[in-house]
Amino acid sequence: MRQKIYAVPVLLAVLLLAGCVREQVGKSKLALGGREKKSYAKITNHQLTLELANPRLIYAGEGGEITFMLINHGSKQVNIEEWYTNEADNVVVSCQNFLPGMNGFRNDAWINLSFTPRQPPWRYPLILEPQNRVFITKKLPFVDKLQITPGSERRYFVKGKLNLTSLDVESSPAVIVVRNRADKRGKTVQSEKSPHFGR
Repeated sequence: MRQKIYAVPVLLAVLLLAGCVREQVGKSKLALGGREKKSYAKITNHQLTLELANPRLIYAGEGGEITFMLINHGSKQVNIEEWYTNEADNVVVSCQNFLPGMNGFRNDAWINLSFTPRQPPWRYPLILEPQNRVFITKKLPFVDKLQITPGSERRYFVKGKLNLTSLDVESSPAVIVVRNRADKRGKTVQSEKSPHFGR
């Protein structure tokens, strides 16, 4: 009789442990995503836009980060099978100087900011529901190297493009402003503001 009483708890414990192991393996696979394929089908019937989010004012010495939004304006979900699990790898940023006297950007002056996607390049399908968005934060490596005098600023035109073969989506050019961190702390007198960049 005692053997029967002990057998039930032991059997339950074994089943519980087996269930836990399977759940952990499942979560691990979900976090990693899957290896990239040789090719991905083109996605053409969509209403996606890529836009630069606010704020567009950043400070040298704080990492130089900007954020893009991929927005689904359509009435149907979009399944992006090619999406990188490392969010930043999904966008390539181009920029150019916005110098005093310029009226707009130059089509022949864009510089792509090169980067190496995280290796191995794991992918995980992104399902973007109607009227929803996903945020992609990118670093601008040159920003923290800038020497900007308090009270002055530098301006740049920037744009982003999806780093995917299945989707051809690019943002409109936008302007970002880079200032010295002292201005953020309010130590610069307003009258010292200069229209000259980096002076």
